[in-house]
Amino acid sequence: MSIPLTSLDLIPAFCAVMERGSLSAAARALGLSQPTVRRQIETLEAELGARLFTRAQNGLTATPLAERLYGPAQAVLSGAYSLRRLVDQGNEVAGVVRLTCPRVMAVHVVPPLLAALHVRHPRLLIELAATDSTEDLLHRAADVAIRTAPLTQKALVARNLPAVDLGLFAAPELTVGRDVTLETCPFISDDRAGRIAAGLAARGLPEPRNVVLRSDDALVQIAAIAAGMGVGFCQAGIARRLGFVRVLSELSVPMPCAVAMHEDQRDSPAVRAVFDGLVAGLPGVLAG
Repeated sequence: MSIPLTSLDLIPAFCAVMERGSLSAAARALGLSQPTVRRQIETLEAELGARLFTRAQNGLTATPLAERLYGPAQAVLSGAYSLRRLVDQGNEVAGVVRLTCPRVMAVHVVPPLLAALHVRHPRLLIELAATDSTEDLLHRAADVAIRTAPLTQKALVARNLPAVDLGLFAAPELTVGRDVTLETCPFISDDRAGRIAAGLAARGLPEPRNVVLRSDDALVQIAAIAAGMGVGFCQAGIARRLGFVRVLSELSVPMPCAVAMHEDQRDSPAVRAVFDGLVAGLPGVLAG
Protein backbone atom coordinates (compact mmCIF):
# COMPACT_ATOMS: atom_id res chain seq x y z
CA MET A 1 0.00 0.00 0.00
CA SER A 2 1.35 3.45 -0.91
CA ILE A 3 0.48 6.90 0.37
CA PRO A 4 -1.53 8.89 -2.20
CA LEU A 5 0.21 11.93 -3.61
CA THR A 6 -2.61 14.11 -2.25
CA SER A 7 -1.60 13.00 1.27
CA LEU A 8 2.05 14.06 1.21
CA ASP A 9 1.31 17.17 3.26
CA LEU A 10 -0.06 14.90 6.00
CA ILE A 11 3.23 13.05 6.46
CA PRO A 12 4.65 15.42 9.12
CA ALA A 13 1.65 14.73 11.37
CA PHE A 14 1.93 10.98 10.81
CA CYS A 15 5.66 10.93 11.62
CA ALA A 16 5.19 13.15 14.66
CA VAL A 17 2.53 10.85 16.13
CA MET A 18 4.72 7.83 15.44
CA GLU A 19 7.64 9.49 17.25
CA ARG A 20 5.73 11.09 20.14
CA GLY A 21 3.05 8.48 20.77
CA SER A 22 0.13 10.85 21.23
CA LEU A 23 -1.79 13.56 19.39
CA SER A 24 -1.05 16.20 22.03
CA ALA A 25 2.71 15.57 22.00
CA ALA A 26 2.75 15.55 18.19
CA ALA A 27 0.82 18.82 18.12
CA ARG A 28 3.33 20.47 20.45
CA ALA A 29 6.24 19.25 18.33
CA LEU A 30 4.67 20.59 15.13
CA GLY A 31 3.41 23.84 16.62
CA LEU A 32 -0.18 22.92 15.70
CA SER A 33 -3.37 22.41 17.68
CA GLN A 34 -4.35 18.90 18.73
CA PRO A 35 -7.62 18.98 16.70
CA THR A 36 -5.62 19.89 13.58
CA VAL A 37 -3.28 16.93 14.01
CA ARG A 38 -6.26 14.65 14.69
CA ARG A 39 -7.97 15.79 11.48
CA GLN A 40 -4.79 15.22 9.48
CA ILE A 41 -4.43 11.68 10.82
CA GLU A 42 -8.12 10.96 10.18
CA THR A 43 -7.80 12.32 6.63
CA LEU A 44 -4.77 10.13 5.96
CA GLU A 45 -6.56 7.07 7.35
CA ALA A 46 -9.57 7.80 5.15
CA GLU A 47 -7.42 8.07 2.03
CA LEU A 48 -5.60 4.85 2.91
CA GLY A 49 -8.81 3.08 3.85
CA ALA A 50 -7.21 1.67 7.00
CA ARG A 51 -6.48 2.55 10.62
CA LEU A 52 -3.01 3.78 11.49
CA PHE A 53 -3.37 4.07 15.27
CA THR A 54 -5.43 2.54 18.04
CA ARG A 55 -6.08 4.07 21.43
CA ALA A 56 -4.05 2.80 24.36
CA GLN A 57 -4.01 3.70 28.04
CA ASN A 58 -0.90 5.86 27.67
CA GLY A 59 -1.57 7.34 24.22
CA LEU A 60 -1.77 5.82 20.74
CA THR A 61 -0.42 2.50 19.48
CA ALA A 62 0.72 2.19 15.86
CA THR A 63 -0.92 -0.51 13.77
CA PRO A 64 1.23 -2.90 11.71
CA LEU A 65 0.41 -0.79 8.64
CA ALA A 66 1.70 2.34 10.35
CA GLU A 67 4.91 0.54 11.31
CA ARG A 68 5.47 -0.45 7.68
CA LEU A 69 4.79 3.06 6.38
CA TYR A 70 6.91 4.89 8.95
CA GLY A 71 10.31 4.28 7.34
CA PRO A 72 9.27 5.38 3.83
CA ALA A 73 7.39 8.34 5.30
CA GLN A 74 10.53 9.46 7.14
CA ALA A 75 12.50 9.23 3.90
CA VAL A 76 9.92 11.33 2.05
CA LEU A 77 9.90 13.94 4.83
CA SER A 78 13.70 14.13 4.93
CA GLY A 79 13.82 14.42 1.15
CA ALA A 80 11.28 17.24 1.17
CA TYR A 81 13.30 19.19 3.71
CA SER A 82 16.49 18.61 1.74
CA LEU A 83 14.81 19.81 -1.46
CA ARG A 84 13.61 22.95 0.29
CA ARG A 85 17.13 23.63 1.55
CA LEU A 86 18.58 23.20 -1.95
CA VAL A 87 16.32 25.99 -3.14
CA ASP A 88 17.90 28.17 -0.47
CA GLN A 89 21.47 27.41 -1.50
CA GLY A 90 21.95 30.65 -3.43
CA ASN A 91 24.15 33.46 -2.17
CA GLU A 92 21.22 35.42 -0.77
CA VAL A 93 20.02 34.51 2.71
CA ALA A 94 16.37 33.72 2.02
CA GLY A 95 13.80 31.03 2.62
CA VAL A 96 12.37 29.17 5.58
CA VAL A 97 14.34 28.14 8.67
CA ARG A 98 12.63 26.25 11.48
CA LEU A 99 13.95 27.10 14.94
CA THR A 100 13.01 25.25 18.11
CA CYS A 101 13.66 26.41 21.66
CA PRO A 102 12.13 26.20 25.14
CA ARG A 103 8.92 28.20 25.57
CA VAL A 104 10.37 30.61 28.12
CA MET A 105 13.18 31.51 25.70
CA ALA A 106 10.73 31.88 22.82
CA VAL A 107 8.90 34.55 24.82
CA HIS A 108 11.63 36.31 26.82
CA VAL A 109 14.94 35.75 25.00
CA VAL A 110 14.71 34.99 21.28
CA PRO A 111 12.43 37.75 19.84
CA PRO A 112 15.03 40.57 19.77
CA LEU A 113 17.52 38.26 18.07
CA LEU A 114 14.95 37.26 15.44
CA ALA A 115 14.09 40.92 14.89
CA ALA A 116 17.76 41.68 14.26
CA LEU A 117 17.98 38.77 11.82
CA HIS A 118 14.95 40.10 9.95
CA VAL A 119 16.57 43.51 9.58
CA ARG A 120 19.73 41.94 8.12
CA HIS A 121 17.92 39.34 6.01
CA PRO A 122 14.39 40.55 5.14
CA ARG A 123 13.68 37.53 2.91
CA LEU A 124 14.33 35.10 5.75
CA LEU A 125 11.24 33.45 7.25
CA ILE A 126 11.59 31.92 10.72
CA GLU A 127 9.27 29.16 11.87
CA LEU A 128 9.54 29.19 15.67
CA ALA A 129 8.57 25.96 17.43
CA ALA A 130 8.27 26.94 21.09
CA THR A 131 8.29 23.68 22.99
CA ASP A 132 9.83 22.20 26.12
CA SER A 133 10.16 18.81 24.43
CA THR A 134 13.23 17.99 22.35
CA GLU A 135 12.78 18.40 18.61
CA ASP A 136 14.68 15.85 16.53
CA LEU A 137 17.25 17.65 14.38
CA LEU A 138 18.40 14.42 12.77
CA HIS A 139 14.96 13.81 11.25
CA ARG A 140 14.57 17.48 10.30
CA ALA A 141 11.84 18.30 12.83
CA ALA A 142 13.77 21.57 13.05
CA ASP A 143 16.77 23.17 11.37
CA VAL A 144 18.27 24.96 14.37
CA ALA A 145 17.74 24.31 18.07
CA ILE A 146 18.53 26.09 21.31
CA ARG A 147 19.19 23.36 23.85
CA THR A 148 19.23 23.74 27.64
CA ALA A 149 20.09 20.10 28.27
CA PRO A 150 23.18 18.07 27.36
CA LEU A 151 23.30 17.20 23.65
CA THR A 152 22.93 13.47 22.98
CA GLN A 153 22.35 13.26 19.22
CA LYS A 154 25.32 12.75 16.93
CA ALA A 155 25.82 14.32 13.49
CA LEU A 156 25.10 17.76 14.94
CA VAL A 157 27.07 20.97 14.67
CA ALA A 158 26.81 22.58 18.11
CA ARG A 159 28.22 25.62 19.86
CA ASN A 160 28.19 25.57 23.64
CA LEU A 161 27.42 28.95 25.17
CA PRO A 162 28.13 30.23 28.70
CA ALA A 163 25.89 28.54 31.25
CA VAL A 164 22.64 30.33 32.03
CA ASP A 165 22.42 31.61 35.61
CA LEU A 166 19.26 30.37 37.36
CA GLY A 167 18.45 31.90 40.73
CA LEU A 168 15.65 32.73 43.14
CA PHE A 169 13.85 36.00 42.48
CA ALA A 170 10.86 37.93 43.74
CA ALA A 171 8.88 41.03 42.85
CA PRO A 172 10.33 44.07 44.68
CA GLU A 173 7.22 44.63 46.79
CA LEU A 174 7.43 41.10 48.19
CA THR A 175 10.81 41.75 49.79
CA VAL A 176 10.02 45.06 51.51
CA GLY A 177 10.29 44.70 55.29
CA ARG A 178 10.55 40.92 55.02
CA ASP A 179 13.27 38.48 56.00
CA VAL A 180 13.26 36.30 52.89
CA THR A 181 14.07 32.66 53.68
CA LEU A 182 12.90 29.36 52.27
CA GLU A 183 11.25 28.61 55.60
CA THR A 184 9.12 31.76 55.74
CA CYS A 185 8.50 33.27 52.30
CA PRO A 186 5.73 32.19 49.90
CA PHE A 187 7.32 29.93 47.30
CA ILE A 188 6.53 29.06 43.67
CA SER A 189 7.56 25.50 42.84
CA ASP A 190 7.21 22.99 40.04
CA ASP A 191 4.43 20.43 40.02
CA ARG A 192 5.08 16.87 38.89
CA ALA A 193 8.62 17.34 37.62
CA GLY A 194 10.09 17.55 41.13
CA ARG A 195 13.29 19.18 39.90
CA ILE A 196 13.17 22.20 42.21
CA ALA A 197 12.90 20.26 45.47
CA ALA A 198 15.59 17.84 44.31
CA GLY A 199 17.89 20.69 43.28
CA LEU A 200 17.51 22.46 46.61
CA ALA A 201 18.14 19.24 48.53
CA ALA A 202 21.27 18.54 46.46
CA ARG A 203 22.64 21.91 47.57
CA GLY A 204 21.87 21.29 51.24
CA LEU A 205 18.99 23.76 51.33
CA PRO A 206 15.73 23.12 53.18
CA GLU A 207 12.49 22.33 51.41
CA PRO A 208 10.26 25.42 51.15
CA ARG A 209 7.55 25.30 53.79
CA ASN A 210 5.11 27.76 52.28
CA VAL A 211 4.51 26.64 48.70
CA VAL A 212 1.68 28.74 47.28
CA LEU A 213 1.75 27.61 43.63
CA ARG A 214 2.93 24.56 41.74
CA SER A 215 3.38 24.52 37.97
CA ASP A 216 5.78 22.78 35.61
CA ASP A 217 5.45 25.68 33.14
CA ALA A 218 8.30 28.18 33.54
CA LEU A 219 6.18 30.92 31.96
CA VAL A 220 3.53 30.41 34.63
CA GLN A 221 6.19 30.56 37.34
CA ILE A 222 7.59 33.83 35.96
CA ALA A 223 4.11 35.36 35.72
CA ALA A 224 3.44 34.41 39.35
CA ILE A 225 6.73 36.00 40.45
CA ALA A 226 5.83 39.19 38.56
CA ALA A 227 2.41 39.24 40.27
CA GLY A 228 4.09 39.23 43.68
CA MET A 229 2.75 35.81 44.55
CA GLY A 230 6.01 34.42 45.83
CA VAL A 231 9.69 33.64 45.35
CA GLY A 232 10.62 31.41 42.43
CA PHE A 233 13.36 30.35 40.05
CA CYS A 234 14.05 32.44 36.97
CA GLN A 235 16.88 33.03 34.52
CA ALA A 236 18.92 35.95 35.84
CA GLY A 237 18.85 37.85 32.54
CA ILE A 238 15.06 37.61 32.28
CA ALA A 239 14.70 38.59 35.93
CA ARG A 240 16.79 41.73 35.43
CA ARG A 241 14.70 42.84 32.46
CA LEU A 242 11.49 42.28 34.43
CA GLY A 243 12.76 44.17 37.47
CA PHE A 244 12.83 41.22 39.87
CA VAL A 245 14.93 41.26 43.03
CA ARG A 246 17.34 38.41 43.67
CA VAL A 247 16.99 36.63 47.01
CA LEU A 248 19.33 34.06 48.52
CA SER A 249 22.02 35.44 46.24
CA GLU A 250 24.40 32.64 47.18
CA LEU A 251 22.17 30.20 45.27
CA SER A 252 23.12 30.04 41.58
CA VAL A 253 22.22 27.07 39.40
CA PRO A 254 24.14 26.89 36.10
CA MET A 255 21.98 25.67 33.20
CA PRO A 256 23.74 24.44 30.04
CA CYS A 257 22.93 26.23 26.82
CA ALA A 258 23.91 25.40 23.25
CA VAL A 259 22.88 26.17 19.68
CA ALA A 260 22.78 23.16 17.37
CA MET A 261 22.01 22.25 13.76
CA HIS A 262 22.39 19.16 11.60
CA GLU A 263 25.84 18.96 10.02
CA ASP A 264 24.24 18.74 6.56
CA GLN A 265 22.85 22.26 7.05
CA ARG A 266 26.16 24.02 7.59
CA ASP A 267 26.35 25.04 3.91
CA SER A 268 22.81 26.45 3.79
CA PRO A 269 23.14 30.26 3.88
CA ALA A 270 19.77 30.70 5.59
CA VAL A 271 20.32 28.07 8.28
CA ARG A 272 23.87 29.23 8.86
CA ALA A 273 22.72 32.84 9.25
CA VAL A 274 20.24 31.86 11.97
CA PHE A 275 22.79 29.62 13.71
CA ASP A 276 25.51 32.29 13.68
CA GLY A 277 23.09 35.03 14.72
CA LEU A 278 21.96 33.05 17.76
CA VAL A 279 25.51 32.11 18.76
CA ALA A 280 26.57 35.75 18.58
CA GLY A 281 23.52 37.28 20.23
CA LEU A 282 22.35 34.82 22.88
CA PRO A 283 25.09 35.40 25.50
CA GLY A 284 24.27 39.10 25.77
CA VAL A 285 20.50 38.62 25.91
CA LEU A 286 20.78 35.77 28.42
CA ALA A 287 22.97 37.91 30.65
CA GLY A 288 20.36 40.66 30.60
